[in-house]
Amino acid sequence: RCRHLTGGQPFALEDRLLNLGEVPDALDQDFATVPPNTWLVGHVPWSEAEHRITAQGADDATAAALNLEPGHACLVIERRTWWNGAPITAVRLTHPGHLYDLVAHFTPSG
Repeated sequence: RCRHLTGGQPFALEDRLLNLGEVPDALDQDFATVPPNTWLVGHVPWSEAEHRITAQGADDATAAALNLEPGHACLVIERRTWWNGAPITAVRLTHPGHLYDLVAHFTPSG
């Protein structure tokens, strides 16, 4: 679990699982200096990914970690990645909802 800050304010709470059978080098990493995602992108390939995006009210622990009131609306992104069928990582990123907009721009298909 790690908390991401910008300007001293939390903008994300990260809960991540790593498959150490597939990523054993993660045991030697200091994720206090390099966040897990940054390290993974630079060191571990992936061939498949899945995102799930939901909204959720902050529970007491999440609210405390993100400096929010309990129940505050949060954007939650869950991501799983695989390399050739083997699971690499699963992560749940919780963001204060008021900091984010999701926008999709598209055209009709012919």
